Amino acid sequence: MTKLIIIAWLLFCSHAYATNIFQLNPESKNVDLTSIQPNHPQWNASSIYVAGDVVTHNNSLFIAAFWVKGIEPIENQPHWDGWIWLQNTVIEKWQANKVYQGGSLVKHGVDYYLARYWNESNEPAPHSSWQKIKDLFYQTPDLPPEHPDDYKTLDGVDQNDNGIRDDYERYVYEKFDSPQLITFSLGAASTLQLVIDIEQGRIPNLDADIGRQIILDIMNINYCTRQLQNEFSDFRNPKSLYFNTIDRAYTNRKSQNKIADILRFEPSYHWMADQHCEALIGAKK
Repeated sequence: MTKLIIIAWLLFCSHAYATNIFQLNPESKNVDLTSIQPNHPQWNASSIYVAGDVVTHNNSLFIAAFWVKGIEPIENQPHWDGWIWLQNTVIEKWQANKVYQGGSLVKHGVDYYLARYWNESNEPAPHSSWQKIKDLFYQTPDLPPEHPDDYKTLDGVDQNDNGIRDDYERYVYEKFDSPQLITFSLGAASTLQLVIDIEQGRIPNLDADIGRQIILDIMNINYCTRQLQNEFSDFRNPKSLYFNTIDRAYTNRKSQNKIADILRFEPSYHWMADQHCEALIGAKK
């Protein structure tokens, strides 16, 4: 425990000084980041960022989705690299009856949410079509303890309410010591949970567009895993870690079959599934 506290303190001391969306006026509606601070700090490969930190890189703004270090922000939609690319410098207040694409960032109440997939009129809430953006620290001494119900249900237990199942989160932090592997594994959890959500009927508007995006995201997870295994031969696919009981593995199979039933074969999948690993490969430790 003492070692973990020392590590956490060192990380705190090396944390980059950057605007953090959680430090802004919680009563504000739309948040224009360029008005709040026209010149956000440049991304620095040696700095540590936590959820909500805003940086600029290659003339674009990025927000850290969780703890990230040494991984370059790039203009892509998946946030597995630890960064949310802001295509618009204004973070809008969530509106009912508005269509949001996967990757959209909104403000709702005092919290910020990232759209997990296309949705309309789905109010942001944990364990829904939205993922709450919260601080996740590397090697934190406050990891959720084991719970007797960790493996009894498909959803397991999420004691710290950060949208990541506790047993999976503990495994990632305790088994991996590379920023790339931790960042990628935590980011993939949101997509993998969608598979379980489908089987439990939590995506009532599941259609070809949503199914297509989920399948592409899963293919991207497989592709990025293979790329990371070139450098980390012992790294296991997050899928095998997430679907870690017979019931969860069976649910994975049933849900993907359900998606396949509403899709036709599209050869473009195999081209689109290898576009988003650049920032993870060869990132500095």
